[in-house]
Amino acid sequence: MRHTTLVRLPTLPFPIPAGLYYGWVIVGVAFASNLLLAPMTPVVFAFFMAPMSEDLGWSRSAIALAFTIRLVAGGLSGPIIGAWLDRYGARWLGTLASITVGVLLLAIPFARELWLFYVIFAIAGSMGFGGPGGNLLTMVPIANWFVAKRGRALAISIIGLPLGVTIGVPLAEWMIQTIGWRAAWVLFGVSICLVGAPIYSIFMRKDPSSLGLAPDGLPRAEDKTHPSSTPSAIATQDDWTLRQAMRTITFWLLIGNAALSGVALTATLLYRVSFWQSKGMSPTLVAIGTAADPFTVMFSALAFGILAERVPIRYMGVLGFLGFGLSMLPMMLNSGEAWAIFAHNITWGLAAGAAITANNLVWPNYFGTKFLGTIRGMTLPVSVAAGGIGPPLYGFLLDSGVFPPLVFSLSFALLVGAALLFLLARPPVMGQRSHPQN
Repeated sequence: MRHTTLVRLPTLPFPIPAGLYYGWVIVGVAFASNLLLAPMTPVVFAFFMAPMSEDLGWSRSAIALAFTIRLVAGGLSGPIIGAWLDRYGARWLGTLASITVGVLLLAIPFARELWLFYVIFAIAGSMGFGGPGGNLLTMVPIANWFVAKRGRALAISIIGLPLGVTIGVPLAEWMIQTIGWRAAWVLFGVSICLVGAPIYSIFMRKDPSSLGLAPDGLPRAEDKTHPSSTPSAIATQDDWTLRQAMRTITFWLLIGNAALSGVALTATLLYRVSFWQSKGMSPTLVAIGTAADPFTVMFSALAFGILAERVPIRYMGVLGFLGFGLSMLPMMLNSGEAWAIFAHNITWGLAAGAAITANNLVWPNYFGTKFLGTIRGMTLPVSVAAGGIGPPLYGFLLDSGVFPPLVFSLSFALLVGAALLFLLARPPVMGQRSHPQN
């Protein structure tokens, strides 16, 4: 019988198998965190809007505003959380955030007043989980632990979110129909508290140097500036400060991309379920059709994550945002056929794998990792304004009687524009040590 050799790393209270790079444990933490946070995504949240509206007497647009408030809170807290992650890492902040978000979900059934419902989502949004620019508490640590294998590492962690949504959509629909929406929120909150907090406190670490390691599991003598660990066409060897990054046209093109796509993506995710339901589709068909989106993302994210280690990231971003735009066509042309919901969601899922991968990789690949949290944190207040505008804008248009296909044609135009901006966002150059543009 073969025995696994265990080794102890500095500051780590438990041994790990020899040959296991601890960065993959960090990926596991991020994967589990994304899995647990699926109920906070607009895809799952959308299934709660109708029963909550009927039970509490709140309009759907008023309930959707809570999601906007969550995004706004995430944008305002982004700079603080980003700077904290650069200095201290995600371990204890992730622990606190998991407990806080879990408790807040437990409190939703007791929110009898609309303002209290908004307060719950505002506090949840400020915790750094799933903000408008992404999940800072998972993206920043992985970018620090990997360089050459950053694409696949981020992709694996990202898969946790669509897997959670794939499970969460039918689970939420089933729980809402059987035990009610209040009990469903309670169960989701308990799972985050009991699983999310322990994995962060026990397993999360700031970066490889905190355990005497180097990125990608290379020998300590080699670091991310070693030619073999950083493909010159993919990731920069430089660490840009926030001020330096803001002086580049690339930074603002990416901000513009986030603004245009933010308006379209969040609003589409929130209102597409009610759109399909308005076409007379059964709740079961809507749930299955909606779940096809995250199920597709699980495979497309991994494929694009591996591909991103070999091709310039901006081409992948263009593919993703153009794909989002094309997925609007079945909604714009649909007259009630069941095929349209699957055509939309599968196309959306394929595009999401490319777009999410590109969005998560472009910042560390272009600007380095030393100040990544600060840079990403400062982008959130800008992108959150767009993400926050989308839901109430679309809600107003739909409540005003605007023909739904016309509303979703707005998403098409915004997403095509976002693709163009990403295409123009070439890798910035810092002095003679920077890599050639691609």
